[in-house]
Amino acid sequence: MSRLLIYDTSNFIDFPIGGQLTSIGNFLRFLCEEHPQRTKDILLIGVTLEPDQVGKMKKIKLHGREFDFLPVAIAQRDLGNTSKSLRLQYMKGLLRYRKLLKITKKDCNYIHTPEAYGVVKFFSINSKYIIFSHGSYFNMERGFRFFQKNILVKKGFVAYLKWILRNADMIFLLDKDSLRDYSRYNDNLVEVLNSIIRPDIPEGKKRLKDGKLREILFVGRLSKDKQVEPIIRAVIDDNPFEGMEDLHLTVVGDGEEYHNLINYESDKVHFTGAVPPEKVKDYMEKADILVMNSAFEGIPMTILEGISQALPVVSTNVGGIGQALHFGQDSEETDATAESIQRAIKKILAHYECYSENAYANSETFDYRIVNKKVYERLNTYWK
Repeated sequence: MSRLLIYDTSNFIDFPIGGQLTSIGNFLRFLCEEHPQRTKDILLIGVTLEPDQVGKMKKIKLHGREFDFLPVAIAQRDLGNTSKSLRLQYMKGLLRYRKLLKITKKDCNYIHTPEAYGVVKFFSINSKYIIFSHGSYFNMERGFRFFQKNILVKKGFVAYLKWILRNADMIFLLDKDSLRDYSRYNDNLVEVLNSIIRPDIPEGKKRLKDGKLREILFVGRLSKDKQVEPIIRAVIDDNPFEGMEDLHLTVVGDGEEYHNLINYESDKVHFTGAVPPEKVKDYMEKADILVMNSAFEGIPMTILEGISQALPVVSTNVGGIGQALHFGQDSEETDATAESIQRAIKKILAHYECYSENAYANSETFDYRIVNKKVYERLNTYWK
C-alpha cells in the first residue's frame, strides 16, 4: 500500500478561502464517504496560522475522518498585506521538514501548488508525481507579485514551470487553455472539472421580489486580474435601465487590491473582507446575480457554487468559464467594462427566472461525487 501525499499552501480546513481549497476539500469528502479505509494512507502537507504548530505532525478531522497533517510554513491571514511570499516560505518549509515526510518510491505525491514539485522531486526522485493544475501555469507569471521587477527571476520561474510539466507523471487540468498550453510538454493530461456540493432547491430557481434586482455579488480574491472596479462602477454609476435603480453590490474577499477598492464603500457597495465558506453561501442565497470579471481563470469554483444556488451569472469568457456556463441561457458575457456589465444584467433581468432555472440545472454536471470518482480512478493508477 502506498501513501498519497497532498501538497497545498492551505490548512485544508478554512484558509485561504477560495476555489482551490474547496476543490481539495470536496475530493477529501468523496474519499471519506466512498473510500474511508484509504484516508489513513493520506498525509496533508500545508501551512498554519499558528507559529507554534509549524513542523509538528498532527491530526485534523475532516468529514468525520482523521487525517495526518504537517504544516511546514506560517501563513498570514491578511493576504493583501503580506511581507513575504507564501510560496517561497512553503518551499523552504518543505526543505526544512523533509525528513518528517519519509517519502518512499511507493508513495504518490499529489501536488496542487507548483512550488512543491521541485523541492519534493529533489529528495525523492523515484516516487510518483501527479499535478492538479487549477488554471494554466503560464498565467502565474502575471500574478508573480513579489518579483515583478526582477526579469531574471520571472524567466527562471517560467522555465521551472515548463520543467514541472515535462516531468510530471500525470496532470489533471480544468480548461482548454491549460490543455493547449501543456500539450507540447506532457502527453498524460486528464481533463476534469471543479466540483461542488449541490444544495437542494425545491423549485430549482430563484424569484425576484417585485420584479426588481437588488443584490449583485462578487466573490473572490481582490487582485488586479479579477477586475473588480468595473463591477463597482456598473452599480454606482447612473444606471439607465428600469428595474435596476436599487442595485446594491456586496464584495466578498480579500487581497492586495482591498486597500484601494475599499474607498468605494458606500450605501451601494459593501466589502465583507474574507469570510468562511458557510458565510459565502449565505451571501449567495441573498444575491440575485453573481458577477465575475476576471482577466484569466480556470473553471472558477465561485461560478460553480453560484449556479448551484440558482444564481444567474455575468462574466468574462476567459479560461474555462465558457466550458462551465452557457451564455444566453444561464449567464451573459461581458467584455469587462462597466457598460457591458450593465447590459448583461439588463438581459438577465428581462427573463430572470429562466436564467435562474437553467443555472441550477447546469450545476448538476459538477456534482462532487461524479467529478471525484473520475479523479480517484485515475489517481489509483499511481496510488496503489
